[in-house]
Amino acid sequence: MIADLDYGLLPDESEDHFLGLEQAQLVGTDTLLTTRDNIEAVIEAKAMMCVYGPAGSGKTMSVDSALRHLAPDITHRLELRAGPTPRDIRHGLFQALGLPGEPPTRPIEFDTLLKETLAEEFRVLVCDEAQWMKKTGFEFWRHLWDDKRTNIAVIFAGGDGC
Repeated sequence: MIADLDYGLLPDESEDHFLGLEQAQLVGTDTLLTTRDNIEAVIEAKAMMCVYGPAGSGKTMSVDSALRHLAPDITHRLELRAGPTPRDIRHGLFQALGLPGEPPTRPIEFDTLLKETLAEEFRVLVCDEAQWMKKTGFEFWRHLWDDKRTNIAVIFAGGDGC
């Protein structure tokens, strides 16, 4: 996988502020609290949602903050690069879920592995930088979510145009 992309569990709270401001603290604004309420509803419904807005407006920070309170041990996140394909998403999920061994080489086998894993226990999947996805990327997420065996909620965080 590409080393500069972020995969796995939620980052530490100290990483929330991209400017690296020491002792910076999050303030519970109406927007932040609304995001948290919406994420809570999505988790309860095992649904999908998208948090979007201009670059630097705090989307990722809001999502990560809410999930630290609501689902810290079951959240798995991946960050996308420009123009991700379903193959890229498969590999990102493989890494984010910490699956052992080598990823399957055939899409149908890969999808089966992901679906079986996502059926084992409830998980919240966060797809950051979702504005980079094309229709096929969203369709792939929907393919995983639609499977009756999978037990997931999906949260997309993306810039304008997401």
